Amino acid sequence: MTKKLITACIGAGNIGRAWAMMFARAGHEVRLFDQNADAPPAALALMRGLLADQKALGLFDDEVEAVLARIKVAPSLEAAVKNADYVQECVYEDLELKRRVFQALDRAAPEGAILASSVSSIPVSQFMENLAGSRRCIGAHPINPPHLLPVTELIMSPSTAPATYERAAAFLTSVGQVPVRINKEIFGFALNRLQFAIVNEALHLIEQGYISATDVDNIMKFGLGRRWAIMGLFEAGHLNANGGLRDYYTKFGETIRSLMQELVLTPNPLGPALVDEIAGELEKTTPIDQVVARQAWRDRQLAALMTHFESMKTKVG
Repeated sequence: MTKKLITACIGAGNIGRAWAMMFARAGHEVRLFDQNADAPPAALALMRGLLADQKALGLFDDEVEAVLARIKVAPSLEAAVKNADYVQECVYEDLELKRRVFQALDRAAPEGAILASSVSSIPVSQFMENLAGSRRCIGAHPINPPHLLPVTELIMSPSTAPATYERAAAFLTSVGQVPVRINKEIFGFALNRLQFAIVNEALHLIEQGYISATDVDNIMKFGLGRRWAIMGLFEAGHLNANGGLRDYYTKFGETIRSLMQELVLTPNPLGPALVDEIAGELEKTTPIDQVVARQAWRDRQLAALMTHFESMKTKVG
């Protein structure tokens, strides 16, 4: 196993809780801090059940209590980052809040500590620049829930040192993540831009009466989602023709170009009527009072899928 490190998670919400589990599963010490003193104990209580589900599916070897024992609640931000090797900020997506937190982290964390942010859309230079330690700062945007969906966008600010990327990528790989590098800043990064390009077209199709929200989700769950679970966009094209990607685009390029010209590129305003229509469909199958239980179901399904993918590594090159 990789050398045991001291890690800190600043923020004990859904994302901070997930990072903490991930780091602890991999054998690292975790210090969990939240400005709301009630949040870390509540997070630990939730983690016990989540880890039990993951253990039952074989996602880690240690006992649940041993993993939980590696996670300590810190009384302050300064205590959380003392002697830390890696710090994962997980506060709300608010620019001024992130600025304040990173200023505090830069003052308190050891010089050699990596300072990573779970930012989901804000260009990282807006809160990482002008810090004495800006070279050791990097964006590390996961997909929710990160302890079960193992891709993290590593976002370079203009000041991020190449060595910081290498160290962060190596560490995240060691805890089971697949780091992808965002070479330069763009709002929303790559994952969310790809996701919401699809969402925008789906909203158009629903609003214009072509299809229901339920059937859009069926297309994703039983069609595209299953394909994309094992191969990427371009690999799918490469395998769609016996002659590979060049053959695929030669045969279908004109159709693809024509279809792209038909796509709606104007952002959907997300008007209340459309939101109500879609929400109404979803609430028929998952009423609001059942959302938390359905989240637990989601996590069990993703954990089972993760177990399947791990087993396939030993069978397929």
